[in-house]
Order: sequence, then structure tokens, then C-alpha cells
Amino acid sequence: MENITWSPEEKKVARKIFDKAYQNEVEEIKNLLEKKVQKIKSGKNIWDINDFLTERRISIDKKYDYRYSRLIIVFGILLNEEYLTENDLKGLSEEKIEMIKNVAKGF
Repeated sequence: MENITWSPEEKKVARKIFDKAYQNEVEEIKNLLEKKVQKIKSGKNIWDINDFLTERRISIDKKYDYRYSRLIIVFGILLNEEYLTENDLKGLSEEKIEMIKNVAKGF
């Protein structure tokens, strides 16, 4: 995957795809957080929220790696986790889309 070349146009598309997936995941976290906050009944629940946010932050920091040598894998993971759809991948070469779909199937 390190030998994959990205055209200037694909690099722009990849950035938009990456940012869209990140926004989708952050929006999901926000919605889950709002539900958790509404259910706070004790001090322990506050620390549960802290734990939830810490876990999600660690997951995001590991997952969202914007190096071109890693993007096929990152997009495959995000496709598998449904933060992206196949339609979101439009603008990439068919070869890259197929590689991304194959990575998504592996998870």
C-alpha cells in the first residue's frame, strides 16, 4: 500500500472523504454524549462520561491517520464502521475503491 500514488485531484477528494468521516464520527459521539448527560444521576455517572470520552478519543487518534500510505486502510476501516459509504469514495480511482472495499471486508 505504500507504493500507491495519489493524483493531485485524488488528494483533494481524499481530504474531503477523511474530513467527512471524522465529522460523522464526532457527530455520533456528540449524540451519544448528550444521551449520557441526560441520564446523570450521580457523581459516578460523570466519571463514566469521562471514561467514554477518553476511550473514543484514543480510538479516533489511532484511526485517523492522514498519511497517503495509510489512507486505503483508514478508509476501509471507516467504510466498515459505516462512517463512510461507498458513494463517499467517488472521485478516487476504481482500483483504490476496490482496495478500500477489500479492507472493509477484512474487518
